[in-house]
Amino acid sequence: MQVGIWVSIVISAMISFFIASLFKQPLHWYLFVLIICIGFFINTIILILRTKEDQEKNEA
Repeated sequence: MQVGIWVSIVISAMISFFIASLFKQPLHWYLFVLIICIGFFINTIILILRTKEDQEKNEA
């Protein structure tokens, strides 16, 4: 997995916290961790689907 994807997930979590602070929303550390975990989960699903698609192309 590329490092750029990891960095972009962390940066997007930081941006979401910045936007939440602008609107005076309560910020907790576990929400930051949850956002990062969801980002990695979505990235894992994308990688799995991409691998299946590549396998189907190679078989055809």
